[in-house]
Amino acid sequence: MVGRVAENGGKMPQPRRLQIPLLPTGQPERFYLERFMREFGEDRDGTAMLEAPTGHRLAVSKLLFTNHKQGGLKIAKKGRAPYVPYIAEAIKRPDEIRLVTGDFGDRSLHFLSRYEIARDLIGVLVVFVARGPVWEGWTGYQMPLKSPAYFESKRAGLLMWRRPEM
Repeated sequence: MVGRVAENGGKMPQPRRLQIPLLPTGQPERFYLERFMREFGEDRDGTAMLEAPTGHRLAVSKLLFTNHKQGGLKIAKKGRAPYVPYIAEAIKRPDEIRLVTGDFGDRSLHFLSRYEIARDLIGVLVVFVARGPVWEGWTGYQMPLKSPAYFESKRAGLLMWRRPEM
């Protein structure tokens, strides 16, 4: 299933326009991490436990923004820092959640959302990996949707949940 758009793909809900301001650029990484974790009632070194709309237990922590090979934060990588409120929103209220099974039986949940910010269309992907009964945050980032092919490629796997149209 990896790399294929699922047959049960269908159309995503329309992108949402929210009144969430982007964060200012040029701040220390800890500023963005603190703002992100505050969305879940934790400090920057805490772990928030949530239940996804699918019933999966999620561990939200700084691991979402950690370079897993070298250590250290990657929250400012590729311009994601100002968008951390939207990354948090994609976890709390995703447009879709998909279960992706890798070639070696590894499993991940992909939380996907689309937002209209100013005049731009932005996609957000947040990935959680299976760690026993809990799904641990692995990565989260935004992407411009001027060319939506990359975002669409992340809609692979089994559709587990979709936000109803309002």
